[in-house]
Amino acid sequence: MDATNLIDEIYEAAVVPEKWADVLDQLAARAGGVGTILFAASPNRFQWTSSKAIHAVTAEWVASPFVADNLRGKRLVPLYEPRFLTDLDAITPDEIEQDPFYRDFLRPRGWGWCVGTSIRSTSGDSIVFSIERLYADGPVPRETAETLDPLRPHLARASIIAARLGLERARASVAALELIGLPAAIITGRHSVLAANALILSCAAVEIGAFDRIRLADSVANERLQRHLAMAGGAGLSFPLRATSERPAFVAHLVPLRRAGLDVFSGAAQLFYLTEVGRGAAPSAAILEALFDLSPAEAKVTRLLLAGGTVAGIASSQGIRPETVRGQLKTVFAKTGVRRQAELVQLLGGIPVPGAPGFGLSGDAQTGALE
Repeated sequence: MDATNLIDEIYEAAVVPEKWADVLDQLAARAGGVGTILFAASPNRFQWTSSKAIHAVTAEWVASPFVADNLRGKRLVPLYEPRFLTDLDAITPDEIEQDPFYRDFLRPRGWGWCVGTSIRSTSGDSIVFSIERLYADGPVPRETAETLDPLRPHLARASIIAARLGLERARASVAALELIGLPAAIITGRHSVLAANALILSCAAVEIGAFDRIRLADSVANERLQRHLAMAGGAGLSFPLRATSERPAFVAHLVPLRRAGLDVFSGAAQLFYLTEVGRGAAPSAAILEALFDLSPAEAKVTRLLLAGGTVAGIASSQGIRPETVRGQLKTVFAKTGVRRQAELVQLLGGIPVPGAPGFGLSGDAQTGALE
């Protein structure tokens, strides 16, 4: 593909985040790499996506101590030069030979060289495009890096567009929840509020304080919230806020946002919202699709489950096999960050079951069995 077509695809990816995968693959091909990592980094945030071919190794890196301690991060990422840089532009061959990141992580996996660029995002994060190259193929030549330089301004502009669209999407998400009476906010990886609806701003159980940090009036619940936010990339979580004479009891919900592209650039990391205990409200199928990237079929099955349906009953009413329903619900679990039916119903405020323990969940539902 020529440069003009690739530039068009870069701007398309800014609007359609699913397109970043193809853009990352094309960048890698131009540099003789095996794939490209796109990540946003700051002291309190690390969000990423990558070419599919290198996703598994990238995930290993993100889960390892090397994500926070490596020579590339110390030498290359802080250099906001308007060009692509290689390992050898800031690290000597001797340092590479002795560095644990290169020696103990990259080379055992066949990797060893990169060419990349750092861009300062509107949120102050470092947006990094890192093209990974096999160790056996040798260092990326300087002339190869120079062929990528004309693409950098377009990658930077696309980053700004994606960040703005991510902010608008965050605002739309919390506005959608306000329509059904749910206080909600989008929280960044830095733990600050990116967008909030009027209901959460007026809720006595919540305070948005210094540095736009969210705090809960219930000290026990607030400690749990802050601890969970500190776990970068954590799973979803639901926990209670105790009632007082001034306010009712709530269940607080945190849902990680893992949409490739938009949220990497905008900084959106977690959806936070409250459901009043006993309220029994659940988002519509359309809102479920928008908030959690569910397919129409997944959203419909979720709504039926929240209305008290069983796997067998849903399958019968929809004319599909129970195994199909189970498969759809497993996908819903993965997208919403839960592991069991009970957690899904609690997360989305499903209709309580009379006489059940906990937050209106039946004993069978609490086991997580897809019955």
